[in-house]
Amino acid sequence: MRYLTFTIALLTSATVALAQGTEPLAPIISGPEEIMVGRTLVLDASSSKGLGEDTEYRWYVEGISQSISRTVEVVYTPETVDAIVVRLAIRTTIDGEVHDSETQRMITVYERKIALVADSSVSREKLQIHQQTAASEGVYLRIVQPIGGLTLPVSTEEALFTTISEQSNALPGSQTIILWTDGITGLQALMRVAEADATRLAGIESQNIVVITDSSLNTLARTARGPFSVLKPDRIVITRKEAINPLISAIDTETFLTDIEQRDIDFIVVDESTTVTRPWNLLSSLVNFMLTHGVSSQIVILLLTLPIIAMILAFLKQVIGVTTFGLYTPSVVALSFLSLGWTLGLAFLLFILITSYATRALLRRWRLLYIPKVAIMLTVVSITLLLLLGIGASLDITFGRDTIFILLIMSTLSESFLAVKTEEGLWSAVIGIGETILAALICVFIVSWAALQSVLLAYPEIILLTILADIGLGRWTGLRLVEYFRFREVFSHLQEE
Repeated sequence: MRYLTFTIALLTSATVALAQGTEPLAPIISGPEEIMVGRTLVLDASSSKGLGEDTEYRWYVEGISQSISRTVEVVYTPETVDAIVVRLAIRTTIDGEVHDSETQRMITVYERKIALVADSSVSREKLQIHQQTAASEGVYLRIVQPIGGLTLPVSTEEALFTTISEQSNALPGSQTIILWTDGITGLQALMRVAEADATRLAGIESQNIVVITDSSLNTLARTARGPFSVLKPDRIVITRKEAINPLISAIDTETFLTDIEQRDIDFIVVDESTTVTRPWNLLSSLVNFMLTHGVSSQIVILLLTLPIIAMILAFLKQVIGVTTFGLYTPSVVALSFLSLGWTLGLAFLLFILITSYATRALLRRWRLLYIPKVAIMLTVVSITLLLLLGIGASLDITFGRDTIFILLIMSTLSESFLAVKTEEGLWSAVIGIGETILAALICVFIVSWAALQSVLLAYPEIILLTILADIGLGRWTGLRLVEYFRFREVFSHLQEE
């Protein structure tokens, strides 16, 4: 069994230039880029451009001297596993002149195919190594991964959904679909594609889905029950990345499961026998319902982490003594940092604050009323955000549909900053904004722990425990830790007496 790794090549040559304003002759081959050995391949040239009268088509397959078809389409059945080159030559007459042009396409003929869907966190080098390993085993490994630079956490699922939709022809015919993504993001994107157009994932009922994860298998298996009920594959196997090579070399799923069990690689199988929903787990049922009806897992995670963020902020304020702009503002900033990533979120926030302060300083000489002044500042902030989004796009940063709303919510911090600056002075405002950002970053570093997010998604009832913690904080009557430092001289005098 042999297999050649290849790329699609499109070589077009025109022998005669057409008059100015006339579309040049451009042959276009439409049809699949890959096919299983022994299956019928149908290619079509009807999308070719610049066709005139008396058009002649000639189709050639590498290794066959004579043309195999002289019509607008060709039907061919490859009998060997290989990479075949199909060449199309077109001759047409335009305004009495004869024009010739040709193009060619390389088609993969495989016996066994596996599709691997990965997010941008998986390096291309790792994927290419697995692709080479698959080629040596005679397996065609089709890789589907978003192309571009940085993808924001909240936009990961959107990027995967777009990529899978555009390359949906990569999944049909696959014996197994590997999802190498963060949590259930890959399952969510795959489920959205199926709900948008079921024909794109035709045949997934007979396929197996293998989810690669570094987090807890049990928690991920619990959250995978919802996508399983929608996608309805043969089974979902949740395992570690060490299982990829055994999967490539295994003939079927049963051999694969036996192999990784012998190698002591952890795995959990999700099938119809494991997807029973317990009605008394109200929040779990609600989360599964949301996940299976198009709500992004990232949005659900943000909602589930909000009570924990509020609890952490309450602890920082009541026990530690950190001064922030209330509780709502640092909570919103923390959620914004979770959505954008704390580095990019902090950069956007600083730009917003600097722009707001500079705008207020310029408007001071005009003696405007407060509300119109805030409206002007909001306009300037929106223009600044538009420029920042343009800069991010030029750096290949993928922004989701909800990014602009996150940034606008974040801009509310500038109004709090300016209000404190007016009432208490610049230094107090700087201290307040600094402690607010610090508190938000502490929350982000805690709740962005992947294991915590997986547990929250699998067992959302945990957030009810934050109510008990908040009640305990509400009964706190001791001094805050910073007050021990602030009043240390008083305490020292009391001890001397």
